[in-house]
Amino acid sequence: MHPSHDDNRFDVLRLLAAWLVLFSHCFPLGGHPGGEPLMATLGLDTLGGVGVGIFFVLSGYLVTLSLQRSANLAAFARRRALRIYPGLVVICLLCVGVLGPLLTTLDTPAYWRNAATWRYLAGNASAWNIHYALPGVFAGNPHPGAVNGSLWSLPYELTCYGVLVLASLLPGSLRRKVTLLAGGLVAMLLVRPLFAPQGDFVTVLGLDYFHCKLGLLFALGAVVACWRMPIRRVLWPSVLLLVAAAVLPSGVLRLLCYVLGLGLLTLWLALYGLWLPRIPARMGDWSYGAYLYGFP
Repeated sequence: MHPSHDDNRFDVLRLLAAWLVLFSHCFPLGGHPGGEPLMATLGLDTLGGVGVGIFFVLSGYLVTLSLQRSANLAAFARRRALRIYPGLVVICLLCVGVLGPLLTTLDTPAYWRNAATWRYLAGNASAWNIHYALPGVFAGNPHPGAVNGSLWSLPYELTCYGVLVLASLLPGSLRRKVTLLAGGLVAMLLVRPLFAPQGDFVTVLGLDYFHCKLGLLFALGAVVACWRMPIRRVLWPSVLLLVAAAVLPSGVLRLLCYVLGLGLLTLWLALYGLWLPRIPARMGDWSYGAYLYGFP
């Protein structure tokens, strides 16, 4: 049995993940991308990458439980939409309607006539077609043109939701289907760097690097949720995987150790790290808001 909601530490870990993302963004936005401490030390990932990984593995676990407990797919979709879209639409409106007019180097009528203004609003509010620049806004920054770089992960999150729903509709046990998907993503993660060394966003068999990495973390959370896996004993194996990732030479084995170690350790901490502080339920979950609003 896993601990009840009142006994877990999901909220504090998600808030930590949001803080890691915001802290990591300070370096490229301040003109010092090479100073990001984790990447500069180990060359494996940024602290922001760790934070996004934490979000995805916890999301895989919680969203799968939500799907299993939903009366139907409409109820599940409603909960997902209420989680994703209200905060997202508001920050997009604030960026386009307040931040943009205040900071653009264009005159106000030109800003509103520019098609990029409306592409930013429509694309980003959809959580699917992400745009980073508003006309004349932040163009002179060390990381020019990026109004809200945090939004890049939203299409990957929606993809994970869609694949999970599709898997639930296909014949057979969901636990076996998500396990098969996780195994396929492990294979893609191991093979993909050999096929596409020229960039993380280059697709192989329709998947880029982040589909594989973040998809595997989401699938790992889904597998644990579906099988109700007793992961109390995975603490030291997960730590050993992360130690191996820190000392192994660069390559696919190092990457796989890192992803699995991060995912398992995060789940263990969420379910059994009762020494971590607990955010009172009345305060809600601030992590998604911090993630969306922090970058601008």
